[in-house]
Amino acid sequence: MPDVVGLGADDACSIVRRAGLVPAGPEGMPAPEEGVVVAQAPIGTAGAEEGATVVLITQHGRRPADDPITPPPSEEADTLQPA
Repeated sequence: MPDVVGLGADDACSIVRRAGLVPAGPEGMPAPEEGVVVAQAPIGTAGAEEGATVVLITQHGRRPADDPITPPPSEEADTLQPA
């Protein structure tokens, strides 16, 4: 079972399909197309038989884990204050 938490929905669904599994949304919804996967069932360390369904829960408005958000230097300087 691949661990796809933190990936974008498209990438996560592709990885799940390549593993021979079927991605789906929660409560019988279709596989997510947008957002970042914040949870999956079964979890990534669990085993699964080929053709099993993997429920992917996404959150919109987040970026994938491999695309961290770093504030520009001017904003960073404004938020950090000496002690």
